Amino acid sequence: MFQPYTSRAIDASYCWRSITDGQIWAPLLDVSIIYRGYESGGLKGVVDSGATVTVIEASIGERLGIPVRSGPTDRLAGFMQNDDATIYFHHIQLRVAGASVRTMAGFCYGLPVQALLGRHGFFDHFKITFDPLRRGMQIDRIAECYDSI
Repeated sequence: MFQPYTSRAIDASYCWRSITDGQIWAPLLDVSIIYRGYESGGLKGVVDSGATVTVIEASIGERLGIPVRSGPTDRLAGFMQNDDATIYFHHIQLRVAGASVRTMAGFCYGLPVQALLGRHGFFDHFKITFDPLRRGMQIDRIAECYDSI
């Protein structure tokens, strides 16, 4: 499936304005989180190959009935304003581009986006090809046999 980037205007003072036609292109995907039969509905997930793990705003998990603070914890550094926040891990289903995968995701309070789609939890289930000429990305599901790893 091909997904066009979402865009927003940028300030005219940025040096690359002539290249981008005054737009910043962001790799956003419509995703849903499923937990025990409840589904979040449409969320915007930022595709971020630099993110180690997939992280979802904790209030979304709470609305689905996930006991967020009961999960194993780790620290999320570099993305949050305070540069260090607790993430709580839970098994969920992630629905992306018509495919639903069982995965582990972190939940973090105060995340500035609804979902951050990282290497573990997202890229281990989907192959993403960024296509700057078409201003979008190609999303392909990785074979089912890989899910057991």
